[in-house]
Amino acid sequence: MPRVLAAQYIRMSTEHQRYSLENQAAAIAEYAETWGYAVVQTYADAGKSGLSLKGRDGLKQLLADVVTGQHAYSAVLVLDVSRWGRFQDTDQAAHYEFLCRDAGVSVEYCGEPFENDGSMVSSIVKNLKRVMAGEYSRELSSKISRAQTQQARLGFKQGGNLPYGIRRLLVNKDGEPRFLLGPGEQKGLSTDRVIVVPGPPEELRTVRRIFRMFVSQKRSMLNIVKVLNDELVPSTDGCAWTPGRVKSVLTSELMVGYYVYNRTTQKMRGETKRNPPFLWVRVKMMDPIVDGKVFAKAQRELAFKRGYGFTEADMLKRLKRLFKERKRLSSRIIDDCLYTPCARSYDKHFGSRRAAYAIVGYKCRAVARRGRWYSNDELLDGIRRLHNKFGYVTLEQFLDNHG
Repeated sequence: MPRVLAAQYIRMSTEHQRYSLENQAAAIAEYAETWGYAVVQTYADAGKSGLSLKGRDGLKQLLADVVTGQHAYSAVLVLDVSRWGRFQDTDQAAHYEFLCRDAGVSVEYCGEPFENDGSMVSSIVKNLKRVMAGEYSRELSSKISRAQTQQARLGFKQGGNLPYGIRRLLVNKDGEPRFLLGPGEQKGLSTDRVIVVPGPPEELRTVRRIFRMFVSQKRSMLNIVKVLNDELVPSTDGCAWTPGRVKSVLTSELMVGYYVYNRTTQKMRGETKRNPPFLWVRVKMMDPIVDGKVFAKAQRELAFKRGYGFTEADMLKRLKRLFKERKRLSSRIIDDCLYTPCARSYDKHFGSRRAAYAIVGYKCRAVARRGRWYSNDELLDGIRRLHNKFGYVTLEQFLDNHG
C-alpha cells in the first residue's frame, strides 16, 4: 500500500534545547512508520518562541507553500499542539490549521492522545490543549519575571545594555569574582551570577568629563559628541560617539552607584509598558563614579534643555537673540547654543522649526536638488511618505524621489 506523502514541522524554543529537534523528528518518524506516512519535506524553526508567527520562517514557509499549492504532500506531521504554537489567542493556532485544511492538507499531532479527525471530542480536547499551551507560557513568563526581580534585589544584573564606563563581572555562587565578561559574552554555569563594576580608569575620567562639560560648561550633547569624536576618544565598542551614547551616560543611575531594574515591562512579546516608580527595583551596586549633586544637576539640565523649563515666549526670545548673533539658524546652531533649548523642542512647541524661524524673522532658504527647489516642509513630507511606504529611508530613495 503506497504511503501518504507528508511534511513535518519541528520547533524548539531556545538554543539550549540541543536535542529537541532531533527528538521531535524521531517521534514523528515512528508515527509516520506506524500510520503509513512518508516524510518528504521538513520545516524547522530552531530557537524560536511559539508565542507568535514573528521570526518563525519555517512555519511561514510551510503556510506559504500550502496556500499557493507549491507542495507535493497532503499532510503535515507535528509532535504536539504546543510545537504548532503557544499562541495567546487560540483562534490564531486554529486559523493556521484551517489554512492547511482548506488547501487539502491535514495537520496531524503525533504525540497527542486524540485523533485530529474533526469530531466533537477531538475539537474540544484540541482547543483545551491550545489553551493549556498558552497558559504554560503565561505562567512561565510570570515565574521568570518574579525570579529576575528577586535576583535584581540581591544585586545581580538581569540583562540589558550597559552605559559607557561600566563592566559586567562574573561571580561564582559564593560571590567570588571570576572574570569580566566582554560584549556578547554570557555566563556558562547556572550557579554563576553577574554584577556590575566600574570600567577602566580612562573611561571613568571620560565619564566625569562628560558630566563636567554638560553641567559646568553648559555644552549640548551634540557638542560633547563632536569633542569626543574629534579627539578620537573610543566608546565601549570602539564605534563613534552619538547623542544617544552621551545621553545614556548622563541618565544612568549607575553613575551614582545604583542599579535600577523593572522600569519597563514587556509581557509575552507584547508592547513595552513603563512601570510606575513604586515597582522599580533600585539597588546600591558600587561606589559612585560622579558626585550625586552633579548627577542631579545633569537631570535637571536635561529636562531644561528639552524645553520643559521654558515658556514659548522665552524660547522665542532666546532664538531671536541667537539669530541676531549668528545671522542664520539651523538645528546644529541651536543645539550647540548654551542658552536655547534643543532644536526638537521648537518643532514640538511651534509645529515646525520653520514656523519658529518665521516668528523671529529668519527666512529659511529652500534646498535645491537637480534644478528644483524644495522647502523644508516639502522635504519632510517626502521623507514621511518614503518611510510609510518602505518602513525605512535611504539617501538613494530620497534622491530618486526628489531629484
